[in-house]
Amino acid sequence: MLHFKFVDRGFKKNILLIPGWATDWRIFARLDVPFNYLLLERVSPSEAKKVINHIPSELRKAGISILGWSMGGFIAADIILKNPNIFENIVLISIRHRYDEIQHIKECLKMNTKAYLHSFYKGLFAEDETENKAWFKELLLRKYINDIDSLYLLEGLDYLSATELKADLLNKPNVTFVQGEKDSIAPIQEARLAISQAPLARAVFIKDACHLPFLRKEFTEVFKVKADVG
Repeated sequence: MLHFKFVDRGFKKNILLIPGWATDWRIFARLDVPFNYLLLERVSPSEAKKVINHIPSELRKAGISILGWSMGGFIAADIILKNPNIFENIVLISIRHRYDEIQHIKECLKMNTKAYLHSFYKGLFAEDETENKAWFKELLLRKYINDIDSLYLLEGLDYLSATELKADLLNKPNVTFVQGEKDSIAPIQEARLAISQAPLARAVFIKDACHLPFLRKEFTEVFKVKADVG
């Protein structure tokens, strides 16, 4: 069952935030974009794809955008392709065409789940992102590691193994792709190749950022026109 968390930040417009694999809505705690936030408190990929049917009509009427990060970018793309005319702004972050290493990840999880997750979370950050790394370690790392079942790890991997990003179907001027140039999980070369299939979309590459570019101050430039404060 889908559970929403609505955060009224004083704006007229709303944005649906879809987190990535092995995380949840709390990964967006430091996000600062000019919208009210609609967050999924629990994200099973199979349920998340149906999210549009559960969004309150008053939020949709007020204007809604969507932001998907990593696996959440794939889920957001699925939602968009099934509902092409609903979203005003579409932001897909840290994407790639597909993930081919899923079986290896499953084997690593089977051997030592917590050890693999520690390694995965470390790979979300570039070496110089000390402030963001400290924030994640202090507020999220232990919660994620100690509550693995709530992260839908295997379901998420099964979803990723069967999913490809059809960037050519996202060739619209209201679509923005955002990529960290030092991302090792979704390498910049593969991201550029995928994004090249959507020439009408906007591409933003953030220097020195890794897999969490939305935590960088440069990310605020993604939204050229600020939403109006209510």
